[in-house]
Amino acid sequence: LLLKSDEESKRVYALQRIKNYIRNLMAQDPSVSCLVVADAEYDLCIDAGVATVGYWNTEYLREYAKDSIHKSDNPRTWTFVDLNGSVYLCKQFVYDGRVVAAFTSTAELLKMALAVGDDGQTFVLTDTDGMIVGFSGKEMDAVQLGVNVEDAFGNFASVVGYEIAPQQIYLYNHVHSVVIWNQTRIGMLVSLAVTLVTFIFGVVLVGYLRREILVPTKRMTEVISRIDQGEHELRLLDEVGTIEFSQLQSSFNRLMDEIMNLKIQGYEKLIEMQDMELRSIRLQIHPHFFLNAISTISSLSMQGKDAEIKTYVDALSKNIRYMFKSGLHTVPVREEIRHVENYFEMQECKYPNCIFHFIELPIELEHWPVPQMVIQTFIENEYKYAVSVDAMLTILIRISLREYKGEEMLLIRIEDDGKGYPQDVLHYMSGEETRPANDGSRVGLWGVKRMMTLMYERDDLLELSNIKPHGCMNRIWIPKEPVHEMTDSLQPEHFTPLQQTKGDKHENLDR
Repeated sequence: LLLKSDEESKRVYALQRIKNYIRNLMAQDPSVSCLVVADAEYDLCIDAGVATVGYWNTEYLREYAKDSIHKSDNPRTWTFVDLNGSVYLCKQFVYDGRVVAAFTSTAELLKMALAVGDDGQTFVLTDTDGMIVGFSGKEMDAVQLGVNVEDAFGNFASVVGYEIAPQQIYLYNHVHSVVIWNQTRIGMLVSLAVTLVTFIFGVVLVGYLRREILVPTKRMTEVISRIDQGEHELRLLDEVGTIEFSQLQSSFNRLMDEIMNLKIQGYEKLIEMQDMELRSIRLQIHPHFFLNAISTISSLSMQGKDAEIKTYVDALSKNIRYMFKSGLHTVPVREEIRHVENYFEMQECKYPNCIFHFIELPIELEHWPVPQMVIQTFIENEYKYAVSVDAMLTILIRISLREYKGEEMLLIRIEDDGKGYPQDVLHYMSGEETRPANDGSRVGLWGVKRMMTLMYERDDLLELSNIKPHGCMNRIWIPKEPVHEMTDSLQPEHFTPLQQTKGDKHENLDR
């Protein structure tokens, strides 16, 4: 409306606004070389272009746009125009005596295509009839302008066509057969070299794994099996090449020595406390745990998981040190929880992303004495009977102070959302039925029950139940002081005290 105004100042003002507008367009999108807006009635014409469009070329573009106002057959599609020796793609709209025209230099367009192409390629622009109007790259000359693209490239050229504007502009890419062959040959040589290196690396890796992991693991498994069958004097004496296996072998041998010494010396001293049954339970649980750990390492080694084996061995060594600090006695509940956390870390190697656990321990209850391994045994039972690689198992451990049968006790609740206990386990653990003949199952739970009975002279401190819709709840009641506990005089002679905590009634011992 302002361009139609009779006042020249308003027309100039409107023209200046249009000028600023198309400059902003050009700044945001430089894909168009020049924008021209012209008005025939007042002979107005403004433009905005990139720096590569010179002054005289701009004048030709302006004149071409103003001449288009008076033509009746202006197409609204992209067309090729040759102005002052330069070819442009032009698209324009003519209405009510005004024209808006956009010009893009084919030379600049081809330069951009060539910039992303490889050496030896030729790019060609054609119109709707397939006639060449511009080119860049090798193997083309000006004589071929105006020639059909099929005639220019011949029958043996490698040509790929792209439709830039539907049924208006086409871009063809020609790659010489020699370039294709060179690239293919280089690719084949690289692929062959990679295959050969991979094969050699695979052979070396298999040999290394067999020598350093599979053979030592097989030997360990054989020795463990023979020890399990009664050859308790047998030890691991093979030379191993890795630090992890060396530490594991040394720890295993020391562990077996300790077990044998405990079997020989421990019984006489534990008679003074009248808990030979308690000692038997300990000797039953700990080797069972260690043999399971060795089996896990064997499984990981068969899968070639070296990093997981190292993580597992580090966590296992912490567990071994904790379990064999001394005989069965009480430890602060925070120490037991720290050991359980380490056990979760160790089992993560065997069951990755299969367990979610949450532990709630108030700070004021961290020093409450609990039987060593009491929580650990229940967590071991979870991994043995409830963990599945097909589903996530949630384990919640909550510790609180409650009154139980007129006495203030520590309540440890261990809950999971697994399948729950079989009814026969609930019956004999609650005392409703006698325990069936020992078949090797639920050894840990029965051991905890006997340990609690002998240490506190009570058989009502464990409550096992199933919960709906699925899962189980374990409640462990811990009095403040045990009735019977291993003291310094009952420690096996080959254990050496590590540290004494003031106010505690026990010592932390290491092998």
